[in-house]
Amino acid sequence: MTLPDGKILKYAVPVCLAQTVGQYFFFYIGVAHTSGVKGGIITGLGNFIAILMSCLIVRNEKLTGRKLTGCILGFAGVVVINLLGNSLDFGFTMMGEGFVLISQLAYATSTILINYYSKKVSPVILSGTQFFIGGIVLFLIGNAIGGHLDHVTVGGITVVLYLALVSAVAYTLWSVLLAYNDVSKVAIFGFVNPLCSVILSALVLGEVKQAFNIGSLIALALVCVGIYIVNAKKNNKSNVE
Repeated sequence: MTLPDGKILKYAVPVCLAQTVGQYFFFYIGVAHTSGVKGGIITGLGNFIAILMSCLIVRNEKLTGRKLTGCILGFAGVVVINLLGNSLDFGFTMMGEGFVLISQLAYATSTILINYYSKKVSPVILSGTQFFIGGIVLFLIGNAIGGHLDHVTVGGITVVLYLALVSAVAYTLWSVLLAYNDVSKVAIFGFVNPLCSVILSALVLGEVKQAFNIGSLIALALVCVGIYIVNAKKNNKSNVE
């Protein structure tokens, strides 16, 4: 068993502050004060921001026409899937839309950090350590501002443990992928998340009509084409990127 040492903590703390603390803290407060449509669309921006930060600020990779086109198509798919049967207003509040946007900036920052740090230490240890530290920090923050759990049941605890497992597995795999691939090739798959939510709603909640319609198919096509464009190998016969 490998325990985190000083080297791991040096990398895990910044990731934890950006991902587990920053992203979750601002995201859950933000979505509680905005509509699902606006929250979903702003959340889709996180993948776009991560790719732009990697290319323009950190400069770990080159921003090409293909990457930009893929991001635009992927984000268009997110907009389509969130607007199906819903209306969009353009109101803005700091605690609502502002907090969701801040959470996506934190998500993008953590993606860049994971991509960089996972080349120096084990991405699995990095992920586990930052989640452990971040969980403690969030617990202390929640407790300090008066948060508490009511009606604790076995079923509720089971659900919490299940959600913790889902997050741990998903973000650990995410860290492993970022260790061996460019940010753009991994982050672009984030646009699939809202589509998966719609499909799961159809399977679990029986919302078949809302999930399987022409709008959903258009959104799926946009996201898939965007992913393909970003990850497709460059044609050596063409200099267009």
